Amino acid sequence: MAEHSNIAWTNASWNPIRGCERVSEGCRNCYAEVFAARHSYEGGWGHELAEYVKRPGGKMEARWTGKIETSARHLENPLRWRDPRMIFVNSMSDLFHDRVPMDFLDKCFAVMAMSSRHTFQILTKRPRRMLDYLTRKDITDRIGHAEHEMAGTGKRTAILVDSYCGPAHRGAAWPLPNVWLGVSAEDQDTFDARVEILSQVLAAVRFVSCEPLLGEIDTGNALDPDGLNWVICGGESGPNRREMDMDHARDLIRQCQLSDIPIFVKQDSGPRPGMQGRFTDAEWALKQYPKS
Repeated sequence: MAEHSNIAWTNASWNPIRGCERVSEGCRNCYAEVFAARHSYEGGWGHELAEYVKRPGGKMEARWTGKIETSARHLENPLRWRDPRMIFVNSMSDLFHDRVPMDFLDKCFAVMAMSSRHTFQILTKRPRRMLDYLTRKDITDRIGHAEHEMAGTGKRTAILVDSYCGPAHRGAAWPLPNVWLGVSAEDQDTFDARVEILSQVLAAVRFVSCEPLLGEIDTGNALDPDGLNWVICGGESGPNRREMDMDHARDLIRQCQLSDIPIFVKQDSGPRPGMQGRFTDAEWALKQYPKS
C-alpha cells in the first residue's frame, strides 16, 4: 500500500492509516470503502474496516464500520523510497480522522519531515482537526520528539534515517516545504466551509480537490497565492456515478484561468476513470501543477 499509484495527479500512495467514515455527499461512492469491503475477510487488509450491508430494496452497499487502524508496518515506507516522488497521503482513509491518535499524527509528520526528497499531498474532509493539530504551539516540538523516538527504535530505522534522510526536523523550515495541504469539496457548501478553514493553516501549497464535482462552485476570493494554489477537477466513475455537469466543470476551469491558478483536469464522469469525450482536447490537456 502502495509504492505506485494510478491516481493521475500523484506518483505513489502511502497508507499508514486504514478505515474511515462518511461525512458528506462526496463520500457516497467512495472507492476506498468498496475496496475495504472487498478485502474485509479474515486476514484481509480491510478486515472489520468495512462491510456490505443490504439497503432498502435489497441492494448491497459497502459501508465503513467506523473502525480506524494505524499501521506501524507501513509508517516508514517513504523512508525506503529513494527516488523522489509525489505521494498521496492516505488514499484509503483520512489522516485527520478524529480517532487517529495524536502521537501517530506526530510520527506521520516526522516521516514527512525526514523524507524531504519527496512531496507529500494530504487531502482531508476534516479540516478542523487539521487546523487544531497544525496550529498547536508545541507542534514542532512534538514532531521533533517523534523523529527522535523513531530514529532510536531499532537499528533498522536508525540506518534508514541516517543514510537516506539527511538532517532531522529540528531546525527545519515550518511549515514543511515538502507537504501540501488540501481539502475535498464537492459543492458550494463544502467548498466554502472547508476552504475557509484550510486558509487558516500555514502550508507550502494549499489545494482543493473538487472531485466528485456535484454542483456549481463559485470560488470567490479563494484563488490567490495566500489562499488556494492548486485546484483538481473531476467527476465520478463507476456504475453508480452521478453525472458531472460540464457547465460547472468549465466554469471552474475558467475561474482558475482568470486567476492564473493551475488546475488539474483529472476525469469526466463515466463508467470508468478517464476521458469520456465531453472535455475538449484543450480542456483535457489541463494537467497543471502548483508553480514552484
